Amino acid sequence: MQILFHCRYCFAECRASPTKDKGLLSCPRCRKQLVLRYSDSHRQENRVDVCAICQQQDFYIRDEPRRVWGLVFLLVGLLAAYWTFGVSLLLGAYGFVWHFRKFPKLTICYHCYAKYRNSRVNPEHREYDLEKVETFEKAIRNDRSCRDFR
Repeated sequence: MQILFHCRYCFAECRASPTKDKGLLSCPRCRKQLVLRYSDSHRQENRVDVCAICQQQDFYIRDEPRRVWGLVFLLVGLLAAYWTFGVSLLLGAYGFVWHFRKFPKLTICYHCYAKYRNSRVNPEHREYDLEKVETFEKAIRNDRSCRDFR
């Protein structure tokens, strides 16, 4: 599993892995220590249940953007099949299958937008839900209006 997230101090992109680091990570830009809290399912099952950055349990899944390159390879192979007598179609199909296996679905946290790559998809997580995001925004607005900002 690979975790991509932004540093809370300087917003630089940081990378972490539950199998390689112990939960302490220094930001590559500002060198401040970041604490990540891995759960047992992060380390043992390679599955996301709690966000290691913000400790929330709300996630959505989506396709990896780099999977589109597999479709590009397939289309180029299809377009060149006439001149290559079908050989390019086989190469395009191979590129298509290779990209779809190499880049599986991403799991993303609704709150801190941390991306979890190369992990098993949790069956409880669904695609992006606008109604769920709306309830989060309402809770944030209510929290801000209830505070005393003096």
